[in-house]
Amino acid sequence: MNNNIEEFIASCDDLITCKFLVAEFKIQKLLQQLAKTDEVCSLVGECLEQYNRDREFAKTFIQDGHGEFMCDMPEEEYKVIALVFCTLVDIDNKKIDFTDFVKRFFGREENAFESFIKTMVIPFRNLIAEAFGYPKINLGSEEIDENKNVDDEDVSNYSEENMNDDEEHTENEESEQNNFILAQKIAVQILGELQYQRQDYNVENASRICRAIIKTADLGDEDITISLILALKEFKVKSIKFMVKELFDIFAL
Repeated sequence: MNNNIEEFIASCDDLITCKFLVAEFKIQKLLQQLAKTDEVCSLVGECLEQYNRDREFAKTFIQDGHGEFMCDMPEEEYKVIALVFCTLVDIDNKKIDFTDFVKRFFGREENAFESFIKTMVIPFRNLIAEAFGYPKINLGSEEIDENKNVDDEDVSNYSEENMNDDEEHTENEESEQNNFILAQKIAVQILGELQYQRQDYNVENASRICRAIIKTADLGDEDITISLILALKEFKVKSIKFMVKELFDIFAL
């Protein structure tokens, strides 16, 4: 068995069984563990290859005939993995307001957060687990439900301060780590893009550098990460140009 894959699945399970107030912190940890797991990175990269984010978001997060918002998940497994990954990244990057998102698209259910977990996170977790020979978890298991006693008031009163208090980590600590976590996630996305490019000198070396960013970002050493980002720019691959620019923006280069 692969320890990194097991740790990634465990991070999914942590999100599945956590309380709403700490869910964003658990999402961040899940994405951080994904970035460290080469096999899962490759799988997600394959799913992203043919995935059109804007088109699929428009088809998934919709209004029904009565004008109520809902989440209509795709049937294709690769689209489920790509959709959930992109959604979690957008939540972590604050492009999606998590509280509003959960209430808007899952609020028709008695427990909006539980519905979000069962609709999006568990299928994502199970598809990846199955791909590497690990067991699925049951959508209706008591283990999943035991920590989901969260009502609308809990969702409405959510705050970053509450999340930090519950997890006993400070805002300053999160801020210090955030640039490196973002760099890891963008490097994962770049690897997914490069995987299906024609392999040449530039593509192969850009891939090596991205893997190095993923593996060394946990050191929290700006000199190392920035040096790798600067090196990445030297290998010209048109399809990753804007993602490389995002890396530059993270460290204000």
